[in-house]
Amino acid sequence: MDLRGDPEGIAALKALHEADKNYLKFLLQEAQSNFDRSAKFTAKDGSHWMVVVDPRGGHVEVKRAPTG
Repeated sequence: MDLRGDPEGIAALKALHEADKNYLKFLLQEAQSNFDRSAKFTAKDGSHWMVVVDPRGGHVEVKRAPTG
């Protein structure tokens, strides 16, 4: 899996993966099942992020979740 995007978001996602190995798998399955191919998550510090799966490119982009 190729992770792209915000370095802070990637670090937050990796930290969550270290705490719970199944969470990343769940998050990616959630994103793949959504119409917009995205899923939101909250980092341990309370910041909000989202992953966007690109099935054609084979990568996952991590970016800040929109507020509101």
